[in-house]
Amino acid sequence: MTSKEQIFEALRAARPEIFEKPDLSALKRDSLRYEDPLAQFCEAVKGSGGKVRLLRAGEDVPSAARELFPDAEEITIVPGRFGVAENGCVYLPEPEGRPRVDYFISDVLVLVIPADAIVPNMHDAFDRLGETPTRYGIFISGPSKTADIEQALVYGAHGARSVGVLLVR
Repeated sequence: MTSKEQIFEALRAARPEIFEKPDLSALKRDSLRYEDPLAQFCEAVKGSGGKVRLLRAGEDVPSAARELFPDAEEITIVPGRFGVAENGCVYLPEPEGRPRVDYFISDVLVLVIPADAIVPNMHDAFDRLGETPTRYGIFISGPSKTADIEQALVYGAHGARSVGVLLVR
């Protein structure tokens, strides 16, 4: 047996066991629901350290972003697909025409989603994504923050220092 065949044989032998997807219907049935998902989403965004604003029809997105962060030198504005009321996160798919690193190196990141695109919880969020695999997608909830063992909190270590959400009606 050649070394190439030995390597392939070792890889085949180490193949992980495949498990069926568990039935999560009971968890989904008992998952969080909100009387007003939009209001809950706004509270969750604020609770995570972000800012949120509703836009009226025809209102200019860059101007609204500037109102959220008047002192920012540069603001990165990206469209999101939907938000999650449970935790205030926004789902961002593979960016079109821009590098995905923009999601992480921007000092100020403003996410724009339709106000009627709020799902109650992560169970519904994953249902909304569907079974079709995508190359890339990320949930972002508020600004990046981390703390060391001495509890020194640092913003912007792994992503944007400030995050805002514009909800378009």
